[in-house]
Amino acid sequence: MQVMERVLDGAFLAPSLRSALDRSDLAPVDRSFVTDLSYGTLRRLAWLDAALAPRLRAPEQLPGPVLCALRLGSYDLLIRGTPPHAGVHAWVEAVKADHPRMAGLVNAVLRRVEPPISPTPAARLALPDWLLEGFRVSLGDADAERAAAAMLEPGPLWLRAYTPDAAERLLADGCEVAPGPVAGTLRVRAPRPLDRLEAYRDGAVQPQNPASCLAAELLAPSEGERVLDLAAGHGIKTAQLASAGARVTAVEVDERKARASAANLRRLGLTAEHRTADLTRRLDLAAAPAVLLDAPCSGSGTLRGHPEIKLRLGPSDVAETARRQASMLDTAAALTAPGGRLVYAVCSLLEPEGEAQVSAFVDRHPEFTADVLAPSVPHVASPHGAYLLPLEGLDGFFVARLRRA
Repeated sequence: MQVMERVLDGAFLAPSLRSALDRSDLAPVDRSFVTDLSYGTLRRLAWLDAALAPRLRAPEQLPGPVLCALRLGSYDLLIRGTPPHAGVHAWVEAVKADHPRMAGLVNAVLRRVEPPISPTPAARLALPDWLLEGFRVSLGDADAERAAAAMLEPGPLWLRAYTPDAAERLLADGCEVAPGPVAGTLRVRAPRPLDRLEAYRDGAVQPQNPASCLAAELLAPSEGERVLDLAAGHGIKTAQLASAGARVTAVEVDERKARASAANLRRLGLTAEHRTADLTRRLDLAAAPAVLLDAPCSGSGTLRGHPEIKLRLGPSDVAETARRQASMLDTAAALTAPGGRLVYAVCSLLEPEGEAQVSAFVDRHPEFTADVLAPSVPHVASPHGAYLLPLEGLDGFFVARLRRA
């Protein structure tokens, strides 16, 4: 309930939950339970509110913890399938601690809550209307609904292997391990947080979604080739490119992220050059034959792992983000050597950040042409790239590979 309140007040879910769990003495099975409650409720918040609406006259007037308990309790009962005699009692007791006068209301509502009758498609998929429509424009009706429905479900822990014995070392840590859908990726279930696993501490693995791996693989650097990783963030793709033998220069505007990237590379036993710069402006940096721009975006393809995004994102935010992406692409174009290649990637499924962005780029820069892509994971092809669908635990991405004449 405390985590839910913090997120609804503007905090990010992952660090808020991790902080709360680290302060607790919960057993692993209870940590998993709390994690599912937190993520699951926020993923399906609009659907849960539709279920609660017939039972509440003015939910906005309820104390924050009480409304959180009703939402969490509804998820517990309607989605997790907890027996009512156990679930209702538990949530009533949780509310009694600070709001004893509200216990009767919570009891009455949760005993009668039912799935919403004939919800709209957006409510059924727990999305704002405009966001579902944006997915439909990019993906078509059927794939938009598949993508939105898939992001309501939890995903595995995805790791990329950096040593030949990575899977064996994870097994020794007590993990369940299976191959991922992209070479070098692993689907993992861990008994404790990642940073407490020996395999992680020793540099055998790093967290990375297989869709993210594909974005970097499109660049296909050769041994010793000079590569620019623009908007490098925490250096996840920097590490992937460096491990392929490339000479990587990572450019990031946030010095804290650049320091985190350097620390991650040291953990993995890899090296790269780091530069701090604003990519919306031209850089005094020599052009390279291979350039990756994984641009900051709406994150609309990562709603499974960051469900709070859809509670805050609006059309104007997407428009502003797309304008920044266009400036960054122009910078990336100037940094791509003649005959070189530029990979553009965003973890978004919205057309202004994807197909429309690259189409406008090619119009501005006729020296670039887009490759036809056929990714190895479920996708929707577009004239200048492909949307990677967020099915079976993958993140949603738009990727394009552009070649300069």
